[in-house]
Parts: sequence; C-alpha cells; structure tokens
Amino acid sequence: MGAVRQRTSTELLQRLKTIGVKHPELCKTLVREKLRLDPDSEIATTGVRVSLICPLVKMRLTVPCRAETCAHLQCFDAVFYLQMNEKKPTWTCPVCDKPAQYDQLIIDGLLSKILAECKDADEIEFLVDGSWRPIKAEKERSHSPDCPILDLGSPEMTAKVPPPSSTVSAENGKPGPDVVDLTLDSSSSSSSSSEEDEEEEEEDRPPHKRRCFEKGLLSAC
Repeated sequence: MGAVRQRTSTELLQRLKTIGVKHPELCKTLVREKLRLDPDSEIATTGVRVSLICPLVKMRLTVPCRAETCAHLQCFDAVFYLQMNEKKPTWTCPVCDKPAQYDQLIIDGLLSKILAECKDADEIEFLVDGSWRPIKAEKERSHSPDCPILDLGSPEMTAKVPPPSSTVSAENGKPGPDVVDLTLDSSSSSSSSSEEDEEEEEEDRPPHKRRCFEKGLLSAC
C-alpha cells in the first residue's frame, strides 16, 4: 500500500485559485437571478447587501469564497477557511452552516474585482441589474457642522464686533439697526435705566406754584 500525503492549506488554496475561479460575468448573472422578482411574491427586492468582512475572522476578505451549493451571495475568506479545516476538518459553511466541501468551493470573481476597486468600504449593495454600490459606515460619515463655530470671547471676534451706532444707513437713507453692546455689565444697564425713569417722572410732575408777596398779601402765582 502506498502512503497518502495530505495536502496543506497553501496547496489547496493554490489549486482553488487555478481551477475554482468563477468569471465575474457569471457571478453578475447569479446576482440578477437572486434579485429577480418572484411572480408569487408581492415584495420586490431592489437590492441585497453583502459584507466585505470575513465572518470567520472579522477581517476584510482577501480571497472571497463560497460553496456552489450555498444560496447566499455572502462569501468567506478561502485562506482562513482552508487553514481551519486543515487543523480540524468540518467543511461547514460559516454563513449558512451547510456542508461546504472543498470540491464545492468557488472563488467569486465579481467580488474579487470589487475588493480591488473598493478600498474604503466594508459593505456593498448589489442592485437588480447586477451593478453594485459601496455602503459607507455610519462612523465614517462626517458629522461636522455646516458653519464653523466661533468663540465670541476670542480676541479675534472682539476686534470684529462693531461699536454701538445709530447712524443713518448710507445705502437707503434709513436709520441703521441698533447694535446692543453685550460687553456692558448689568450694573451699567441698571444705572442707565434708573436715570431714564427719573427723567420721565420729572416730566410728568406738575409745575411748582410760586408764592408771590404783593402788597402784604400772600397769593399763589
């Protein structure tokens, strides 16, 4: 009897890359078939999302692989899948938990092309026509405000604040808007208000009667 040498995961990967790559156009046809409207279904599927992260090691895919017997488009990384089965053979798909033997594995040519073109996304969406678009992660989206935030207490802003003015506008001849100086403290504002109140009270009071002395008679003038 001859000795049987077990192939390593590296050798199996090289063989898979040689004979197991599925052409991108065939993969695109499969996508269109998956998204084709079922006449018995009332819900139309407009797209399906596929992660570019391997479910085995939670890292970005390098060699996207799946079994031809699997119904999903999601792939796992052939490198880690073969390494894990080299140590402990189970040959079970990490996506659907169905058998995924080595001779059933294929490398998705379309997803391989997408991985090379799409470097800044961890997820994509396949559309009904077989095209795809990247899905940006929420944490990578900009949350910066549309307008810059200015510090009113900064020296730059203090220098830019115009002094109070009630001059006439040079453009339309109308009085310009009143400018309130926020740098005045409350005591100054209270003092000014008190003085104005006193002036108004003085105006509302009746004039004092003058006492006139004429020919020894006291009369009110």
